[in-house]
Amino acid sequence: MSNSVIEQFINLVVYDHAMATGLKACETDQDIVDYAASRDYVFSITAWLQYVESDAVVLSESEVLAIQTITNDHWSWAFRRVAPWRAMLMDGA
Repeated sequence: MSNSVIEQFINLVVYDHAMATGLKACETDQDIVDYAASRDYVFSITAWLQYVESDAVVLSESEVLAIQTITNDHWSWAFRRVAPWRAMLMDGA
């Protein structure tokens, strides 16, 4: 069940500009979970981290390194956590 809630939240961020704007303030995975909960998308930090980990399995080493170079206080950090959000970023972001 958690994955479907997580996927609904992820998709909402993709399609709702206000939700995406709110995600920019998230600097930790717990911030993302709390933000989702504040919008009635409730899932655990454990479920979120497992989802992020499973998403990252398909990344190349260079993609992982590129993601890791972004500090968590950068506005785009949260968008790099999962593929649908990474796809929202313009080249060079």
